[in-house]
Amino acid sequence: MAEYCNAKSGLAICALKQRGVMKVLLAAYFIVLFSAHSYSQDYMPQMLGAEAQFFSATAQKGMKSAFLEYLAPDSILFRPQAVNGLEYWNQRNDTGDQMLVRKMIFADIAANGLLGYTTGNWRLYQKGKNEAMAVFGQYVTIWEKKPDGSFRASLDIAINHDKLPFSETDYVGRINQKKDLNKRGWSPADASMQFLRMSMAAARLGAAYEKFAANDVRMLLEREPPIVGKKRVVSEMERYVAVEFPTKVALFQSADMAYTWNPCRFTNNEEGMESGNCLHIWKLRNKKWWIVLGVFAKFPNEKPPVLKGATR
Repeated sequence: MAEYCNAKSGLAICALKQRGVMKVLLAAYFIVLFSAHSYSQDYMPQMLGAEAQFFSATAQKGMKSAFLEYLAPDSILFRPQAVNGLEYWNQRNDTGDQMLVRKMIFADIAANGLLGYTTGNWRLYQKGKNEAMAVFGQYVTIWEKKPDGSFRASLDIAINHDKLPFSETDYVGRINQKKDLNKRGWSPADASMQFLRMSMAAARLGAAYEKFAANDVRMLLEREPPIVGKKRVVSEMERYVAVEFPTKVALFQSADMAYTWNPCRFTNNEEGMESGNCLHIWKLRNKKWWIVLGVFAKFPNEKPPVLKGATR
């Protein structure tokens, strides 16, 4: 009897090749999901409390101390490549002259209360300097509940944009979910792999988001305010097409929430080739997995300009 397990799941599910056993497992799984929903309501304040405490620590202790206190030991940051969060901050000198300010706009948590995320605005400025020199953007932090009951950040990713009116960056835009279009699946791995394959097709990323994005999806792109709503996201992503299947894909699932991260490389019919980190947060709704938040954090183009010599 063969057995396949998702070891990264908060609730591991093993598919046993025996119909009777499989039915029992699936029944038990949905009972746990149903009962776990109440837990999410209890743990949401704890997760939001951890984020608020992190915000407070950045102001009182400085960025380095705050990140070292609230990052998980296996946390991931993007600088711009994926690096261990604690190792990154341990190697940095904190002069205390920079101030990070974040404003959370939206948050959600898995039904079992073990995995959640927050997203919102951020700005970074030099203390004592004119705010016109500040840097602005959007962030996503993924939080995990640890065995000791505390929440720690397991992943943090951000994009930059110009200073924008709050009306453009604070919009949440809750939209009722319409009829599901993607196929039913027991694992977010199925949906995420299909999404990646579709992103390389002639129909471009727009078609992939048309099939797998929730109606209330939120998308973060460099230099732009948050794009909220399926129709707007599909329209925006029609100009992108993936040029290769990623060589590395990370997946973490807990109950009805999961996230995937992979390096991504697109052609953009407006700006040419673009590379970066892609993050998607998935939510199980009506027995199907939907993208509720996406991030495309581009790598900076550090290639020096080629100076043309005078023709003779």
